[in-house]
Amino acid sequence: MPAFSWLAPFFGAFYFVYGAYLPFWSLWLEGMGVSAEQIGMLLGAGMGIRFAGNLMVMGRIKGAGQLLPVTRLLCLLSLLAFLGFYLGHSLWWLVVLTLVANFIYPTLMPVGEALATRMVIQTQLDYGKVRLCGSFAFIVASTLVGALITDLGSDWVLHVMVLGLALMVLLSWLPLDPAPRDVVGERARPSLRETLKSAAVRRFLLVTALLQGSHGAYYGFSAIHWKAAGYSGATIGYLWALGVVAEIAMFAADKRYFSRFGAQTLFLVGALGCLVRWSLLGASTDLTLLLLAQLLHGVTFCISHLGAVRFMTRDLPPEQLIGAQALYAALSLGIMVAALMTLSGQLYGPLGGGIFYLMALAVLPVFFLRRHVDMGLSGRG
Repeated sequence: MPAFSWLAPFFGAFYFVYGAYLPFWSLWLEGMGVSAEQIGMLLGAGMGIRFAGNLMVMGRIKGAGQLLPVTRLLCLLSLLAFLGFYLGHSLWWLVVLTLVANFIYPTLMPVGEALATRMVIQTQLDYGKVRLCGSFAFIVASTLVGALITDLGSDWVLHVMVLGLALMVLLSWLPLDPAPRDVVGERARPSLRETLKSAAVRRFLLVTALLQGSHGAYYGFSAIHWKAAGYSGATIGYLWALGVVAEIAMFAADKRYFSRFGAQTLFLVGALGCLVRWSLLGASTDLTLLLLAQLLHGVTFCISHLGAVRFMTRDLPPEQLIGAQALYAALSLGIMVAALMTLSGQLYGPLGGGIFYLMALAVLPVFFLRRHVDMGLSGRG
């Protein structure tokens, strides 16, 4: 199958599962009798273990040719891990399964992104269009699951995820043409430690960690906060879906409108969006303000992510791409989100929606740091 025809449904299946997990896993845990503090601990531990999973798995990928076999193995193991949640609901069992599932399943994100960015290099793939297929599937899942838990209960969060994971296993075994391969003349891929020696990579990781990490309170506690304000599961699903609609619009517009902009500019826009969005969510649960805040997801997540993709595909030599992708997923999308999600769980009881103001504060250093993100690039003079 051509690269777009393979990656579009694969991204769709992955983000369909993620669209059930990210907004509603906290509600599933709440339905199992887990307290808010324990939910924060579980979600934070899950995000934290991604750090180890991403680095260990991505660190063992020695070349582009290994990306597809690793993807297929991770899909199968992810399905088995989430099936385990049917076997028991004690706190310690949830802790163990949370660590196992989050060690495996989220690693599909950087591996999938590495496949996509490799196809950008090999086939000039339109990354934005592939990624928006995933965003559309996220909307379908969040809307569907929101309605299901309203009518049938939070058990359906897990049911939908398992069905999506089974589909992803099947899709991953379809043939991909061209297969991922190293570029002719490409130097040997440096280790993750060597990639981290680049000052530009370190600055890039710090900027993206602050931007993406600031979503920790939103990912972990927006559903609980809005439910406490009186909103139904269906309404919460629609609010999450609206955010991803904005994300889709940004991904669709990337090649036509944003391709002229470099990482620095995109990071600036992302930081401005974070300041406004988290301030709105901290200030009120009024539906009009929530709608506006959710539209800003296209800025806070998508523009920030496009800035990361721009940096990795334009400003880094190809041999550093897999390493940078692994570090971005582990640090920026993993450990920093985990830290701020765990902090949010500890402070949600006394602060409530005030935790979102803390997320706004977290992005303030980006306004200075982003100006230096493309300076001193290794291998670029």
